[in-house]
Amino acid sequence: MGNDHPASAIIDSDVHPWINGDIEGLMPYLGRAWQKRFEGKRSTLPDHPLRPPLAGATSIRRDATPPGGGAGGSDPVFMQTEHLDPNNIEYAVMSSIQAGKLVALPNSGEAVVLARAFNDYFRDRWLPVDSRYRLAMCVAPHEPLAAAEEIRRIGHEEGVVAVFMPLLNILMGNSHYYPIYEAAEELGLPILIHPTGTEGGFQSSLHFAGGFPTTYIERHTIFPEIAMGSIASLLFEGVFVRFPKLKVLAAEFGYSWVPHLLWRVDQNWREFRREVPWLEKEPSHYILDQVRFTSQPAEEPEKEEYLTQILEMMHAERTLVFSTDYPHWDTDSPKLAYRRIPAEMKQRIFYDNAAELFGLGAMAEA
Repeated sequence: MGNDHPASAIIDSDVHPWINGDIEGLMPYLGRAWQKRFEGKRSTLPDHPLRPPLAGATSIRRDATPPGGGAGGSDPVFMQTEHLDPNNIEYAVMSSIQAGKLVALPNSGEAVVLARAFNDYFRDRWLPVDSRYRLAMCVAPHEPLAAAEEIRRIGHEEGVVAVFMPLLNILMGNSHYYPIYEAAEELGLPILIHPTGTEGGFQSSLHFAGGFPTTYIERHTIFPEIAMGSIASLLFEGVFVRFPKLKVLAAEFGYSWVPHLLWRVDQNWREFRREVPWLEKEPSHYILDQVRFTSQPAEEPEKEEYLTQILEMMHAERTLVFSTDYPHWDTDSPKLAYRRIPAEMKQRIFYDNAAELFGLGAMAEA
């Protein structure tokens, strides 16, 4: 590709920064009326029964705690020395799950204000610290016109490379989201979807198929169904036809199910294509062209050769981008992941695919 970067350089497509104090930490970025609204009300994240069964019921690793205190992932300088530098990470794309969780809650007015405050916080406190940090700005999907306005407000800035859209219980192909997709396509920003921790936990949150899981392990296991349903909706409702330059990144939903989805949509299209006449080519082509998947959590099949086969079947040289999920408990080390796959495919996964998706490195100059 001719990228101007060391062959071993990495783009980490899913890193999670944190704000100490939750909404309290955002107060300087809220207007006076909203400061009063949140004062003493919901200064911490709401709890639900599906918290991870880990120390402190948190998904953040203990060794990610900064020496000055605070939550893991809350210090951009410590993340430099602990994560970016030792792993030769050229760019780290930040998506705030903290923002996604709060913005996914049902009050649309609060969601719009909080999304803007989170975006301004990271633009102010993180992006100036290190040019390797890039931001997946958060938007409130409850109010698509306000979300589109937010995208156009800051989406042109160099440090902003994606739009993190927390999912509601409205399938992604619904016209409700069209203003968001239009603004994202206009600015060349991919839509990033990611579990937020609210799925199956609240009455108004995104539902799982068949009902609500009762344990964290069950919920964590069935995350892929959310991505499958979202992509099928985007595909068959014609979003990829209406917005042909739109890209979508399904982050942290796994990927071993992707070959199954590719085969199933094509098979069904051959039988029922009259129902979706706007799809003029096999559905798998739209997915391969416009959808990407993160590598974390890395699949661990019983035989090593199965992983290579999965990667080949999902066309990973086009569709997979590397991610660590730092600083969460299941962080994937770039030094240990994909050690036995072909070098050309590894280069595509660890750097080139993300560079193309986010417009980074040499792709930013193209």
